[in-house]
Amino acid sequence: MSGSLEQFLTDLSRGLERTMVSVNKELTLRQRIKRTWSMRQCARFLNVSIQYLTKFANSSDDFPAGEYVGRERVFTLSELMQMRALLAASAKRPYDYLAWRKPDAPLPVISFASQKGGTAKSLSAAHFAQYLSLHYGMRVGVMDADPQSTITLYFVGGEGLPQMPDENTASMVDFAGLFQSEAAPYTDHDAQTLDSFFLKTSWPGLRLLPAHGETSEGEIQIARLVREAPAGKSFYRYLRDAIDRWKAGHPPKTLPNELVVDGKVDQQRLDTALTETLDVIIIDYQPALTLFQLNNVIASTSLVIPQTMKGFDIATLSTFVTGLLGMLQHILAHERIEIGTGANMLLPTIVQRSNAQDLKHIGNLLEHCPTEILPVFYLRSDAISNASDVYQSVYEYEPDTPGKRKGINRFITNADAVNDAIIARLWPGLERGYADTWMDEFYEDDGEGKA
Repeated sequence: MSGSLEQFLTDLSRGLERTMVSVNKELTLRQRIKRTWSMRQCARFLNVSIQYLTKFANSSDDFPAGEYVGRERVFTLSELMQMRALLAASAKRPYDYLAWRKPDAPLPVISFASQKGGTAKSLSAAHFAQYLSLHYGMRVGVMDADPQSTITLYFVGGEGLPQMPDENTASMVDFAGLFQSEAAPYTDHDAQTLDSFFLKTSWPGLRLLPAHGETSEGEIQIARLVREAPAGKSFYRYLRDAIDRWKAGHPPKTLPNELVVDGKVDQQRLDTALTETLDVIIIDYQPALTLFQLNNVIASTSLVIPQTMKGFDIATLSTFVTGLLGMLQHILAHERIEIGTGANMLLPTIVQRSNAQDLKHIGNLLEHCPTEILPVFYLRSDAISNASDVYQSVYEYEPDTPGKRKGINRFITNADAVNDAIIARLWPGLERGYADTWMDEFYEDDGEGKA
């Protein structure tokens, strides 16, 4: 019947929209982010002993009061940031507590990219962004390049984005200036306008450039610009040029030990410092190899490829790597440009310990390209679905049963190890040892036949 597919899609779209509104209001918006952490957990994030933090708390008049839940004293994300500011003020090495980008330091731009969906790409990117905030107090910019908006869902509900974005919300297409202006086939936004596109989240210092359905418009606009070929502009540099303009207008100014006055945190100064710049940008790539996504790669200093280890998936990975390599070689043949000069890595994901084929693929990769693949990886876990059901990461999810708590804690240990391994590649010397501990336990178990 003519029009039956159109009607089907119309009705399904309407139903999904209503479902999403219900889910977001009932599960996401009200739960973002109410998690608190104990003094012992805060000490771990700060990389100090519980004894040292307790002594410091007793000697500081401005140490956050927290809240008592039973006999345990717990703290919010904002209070954890206040602890960092207080510790940095009197520390010999203030950057140990606030690992902020130093003046004139380069800006790391890290893309999490894969051509295949279902590789835990957005999960990996979201947990890495939150890990940097929790463990290092970094100011993180998250860019969602995927029209499916998966990583956006991890942060919606914050101050700058109280509900899911719509077509009126600025996206990466706007940031890259791909839309035509009255005077030109594209728009070169100034640094202040570009900064306004980053929206505050519930994580102090972590800001989001969200995605929505119209983010897919980026590919159409790039195709138009390839056809029009405006003078002085390369089709693969729109995002890179925009980030460079933003970076030039927002250098790091405040030092970590400049946030405390007369023994108390200057809240206005801290708030200003948390939004004056970014210490790192993380891009969540669309699962496709397109010209719009090529812009993300060209803008990045590092590429992380999350990848499952099944036979078909390895074949897809090979196609992605070969296709991307061909694109880069074509660009480099026509322009002298530095691309991906930081650490680049393959991150195995959703690995089944009981699946010999998964472990065999990892072993082969470690043998044939040991510096390209991470020896720490995400294991398959049913526990993550409990957090995913309410659009939360494991770092913010609070289990309501002992069984769920055990599974989530196991996944947190795995996530900390993966993120620590990435840190070791990107910022050598900042790692905490979580990756080494995980490898010792995992490969020892594997050697005993318990994998």
